[in-house]
Amino acid sequence: MKNVFIGFLLVCICSAVRAHDHSMGLHGMVLFSVDERIYASHLPMPSGKHAVQFIFEAQLPTQYRAQLMPFLKANTLVTVRPETFSLNKLRSGHLTQFSGDIFIGHFERTGKMKYMDVTLQVQSILLNKPVSASQHNGQLYTLGLGNNTCLLVHKIGKSPSFDQIAKAQCDYHTGQTSELNSSINGPFTTFELTDFVNAETLYLETTDFK
Repeated sequence: MKNVFIGFLLVCICSAVRAHDHSMGLHGMVLFSVDERIYASHLPMPSGKHAVQFIFEAQLPTQYRAQLMPFLKANTLVTVRPETFSLNKLRSGHLTQFSGDIFIGHFERTGKMKYMDVTLQVQSILLNKPVSASQHNGQLYTLGLGNNTCLLVHKIGKSPSFDQIAKAQCDYHTGQTSELNSSINGPFTTFELTDFVNAETLYLETTDFK
């Protein structure tokens, strides 16, 4: 009987450990648009549970989409303060939608709330990578969006680093990805590789990575 009780206790302890999800938290997002599509990028940090670069195509209710597009096309900073959720479940595909408040500007700084309790649905995941703060800066994720367009995403590295997302013309097909090295040590305004032209920054963050 004693052994049965001990076994039951161990099962309970193990279940409790599995149930505790260290990725639960408030995972802010930035929104941007390319070719009439809206994308969301998790606001990463150099370490901890937010040390993840995660980008997905987002579906918003029609009325919010229409009203946000002028801001996004003008590259105005638009962020989302979401409800608390598990980033692990979002990354694994078990969480396919969440709600949040949309801000013009950064919701943790001087941003102003525009809409409350808007539902974002995950259409497709483009990037899902952990941050490695020991690697050198200058590496890029390249993500094919179709229509001769790519996203160029700086691979966050050793501090001081930066989170930068740009779009560029390329010959990648939809879903094609690669990782490239460059001589970039800081945010780029032009791109040195001839396979990508007319690079335009959609989002840039340096403060969180000093």
